[in-house]
Amino acid sequence: MEGSLVTLTCSSDANPEANYTWYKEGEEAPKASGRNFTITNIMFKQRGNYSCEAQNSRGRYNSTVTVNVVASQSMSTTIIIRLTLFIVIFLLVLIISLRTLKTMKMNRKVIEPIEMEERRTREIT
Repeated sequence: MEGSLVTLTCSSDANPEANYTWYKEGEEAPKASGRNFTITNIMFKQRGNYSCEAQNSRGRYNSTVTVNVVASQSMSTTIIIRLTLFIVIFLLVLIISLRTLKTMKMNRKVIEPIEMEERRTREIT
C-alpha cells in the first residue's frame, strides 16, 4: 500500500557466506546491498520486479520478487467521501432551484388573474 514501509529480504545457506545486491528491473545501478532492502514510504512508481543477487567465490544466484503498490485506503476513502459530498450538494442545489422555479410559476398563475381583476375593477370605476 502506498506510504507503507516495505522490506525485502534475501537469504541463502551459501558457504562461504554470500554477498547480496538488490536490483530493480529496468535499472542498471544496484538499489542496495545486504540481506535486506528497505523502501520507506513506498510510492506507486516504485512498483515492479526486484532481484536479489547472492554471490560468493563459488558462484552467484538471482531471485526475483514482484512488488505491487496500491493506493492507500485513506486516500481512496477521502476521494470517495469528497465525490459523494459533491454529488449530494449538487443534487440539493438542483432540487432547491427546481422548487423555486415551480413556486415562481405557480405564483405567476395566481397573481396574473388577480392583477387582471384589479385592472378591470379600476376601469369600471
